Amino acid sequence: SPPTPAPPTPAPPTPVPLTPEPPTPEPTTATPGPHLRRPHLRRPTCTPIAVPNPSFEAYTGTSGNPFNLGQIPGWSSASGSPSIFGGFHLARSAWLWSYNSRGESIFAAVPFAVGATYEVTMWMQTSNPNGQVFVKAANGLQPKYSTSSWFPSIASQQTMFSSGMQYQQAQEITFSFTANDNYAQLWLHPYWTGGAPQAEMRVDNIRICMVGGTPEPETPEPPTPEPPTPAPPTSAPPTPSPPTPSPPTPSPPTPSPPTPSPPTSAPPHTRAAHTRTSYSGAADS
Repeated sequence: SPPTPAPPTPAPPTPVPLTPEPPTPEPTTATPGPHLRRPHLRRPTCTPIAVPNPSFEAYTGTSGNPFNLGQIPGWSSASGSPSIFGGFHLARSAWLWSYNSRGESIFAAVPFAVGATYEVTMWMQTSNPNGQVFVKAANGLQPKYSTSSWFPSIASQQTMFSSGMQYQQAQEITFSFTANDNYAQLWLHPYWTGGAPQAEMRVDNIRICMVGGTPEPETPEPPTPEPPTPAPPTSAPPTPSPPTPSPPTPSPPTPSPPTPSPPTSAPPHTRAAHTRTSYSGAADS
């Protein structure tokens, strides 16, 4: 009878790639980073220049003429008999006067280099708005041990700052200048050509620095608020990737009994050996 055909084995379905859903981001706290502006530069650095006894606090005597007698370390009188008075910054200040084109002045050894720019700061108070105050760089000043009030006449000097006597209230002033030569001295005095009342000047806490050097970076300022960029979470959920279809794994076939195939030629049949029997009787007739 004809063999019964086996039912066809259905082919495995072709897997359809899954479209992953985007993961729901977990709320994170943005880590604020250093918001720096573009590196603008501040004004150049200012290298301090030593001013001896800048507030006149070192005072080795009680004389009424301490600058003439060398009792104010670092400072000397260049004219007149300058005095020590109460201070603005600390306990003491230098007090100077002028009238009839004469007056008191003081100086200290402070170097200034040609071509360099300097920034000078000091406390000051004045009287008599008709006079003037002078701050100068100079060479050739000599200590004046007498009380002569004539201002010295020297060729090497440069006015750093001059102004009317408008500082009726003590205040801190700052100015800058560029040296036109090499100088070795700082010279201060008031100046008034008229008579009484005399012009008066008090100075205290003198600081000088040389402008120049490597510019300093600007201090970062708070940034303009921007939407924060969330920092990556410590453990982010895995991003699923679409599955790659893999070929189906064939299952091992179920063994079936072999079907014998018809032989090409029949096997030979071997006859059994028959033994002829001899008879001793008469032959047939």
